[in-house]
Amino acid sequence: MQILKKLNDRKLLIRILLTLVSVLFMGITLSVLNIINEGMDPCTYMNVSISDKIGWSLGNWQLLFNVLMFIPVILWGRKHIGIGTVFNMVLVGYTVDLCMWIWQKTGIEKYLECITVRIAVMLITVALFVFAAAIYMSTELGTAPYDALPMMISEKIKKVPFKVIRFIWDAATVAIGFVFSGRVGIVTILMMLFLGQTVAFVRSWMKVKR
Repeated sequence: MQILKKLNDRKLLIRILLTLVSVLFMGITLSVLNIINEGMDPCTYMNVSISDKIGWSLGNWQLLFNVLMFIPVILWGRKHIGIGTVFNMVLVGYTVDLCMWIWQKTGIEKYLECITVRIAVMLITVALFVFAAAIYMSTELGTAPYDALPMMISEKIKKVPFKVIRFIWDAATVAIGFVFSGRVGIVTILMMLFLGQTVAFVRSWMKVKR
């Protein structure tokens, strides 16, 4: 029994570390997409648009946004809460802020002036973001409030497929972002349409490989 407990503790620690690394990597990839300026996932796009408009750092605004969205999750969706929830709420926005500061200091934008390089970096970064998001969800240590809420709505409205609810949720988020920024990048549109299915596919592929 003691050996089994140690194995379980070790597996849990590995899952926690994977969750932490994947969340940090999501922040890093999002910072690169922010520099490329062709959009990012719907939630971050909306939060960047709002934070730029009100003059806040992304980390501060996104933390407040997550705390507000966390309230209904605490009240009605506690099964979606875990350490991964906290990691996502706190770390993604501040990781983007830190990386943006580093990119500005290193002058990375000058290396992205060539359109071919820019597109190549964008495609690679999107792929890495999706992979990191899939790992984050595969550890099953909690869900970000933004992702938990459409799941909770789907559990209450069983007649409507989850993918429809999720699409409406993301589309509304993109619409809010557009109101604040006046521009929607191609990456945001593609992620709104395909991110959920792509992450689900990568998660399934990862489970087969395990």
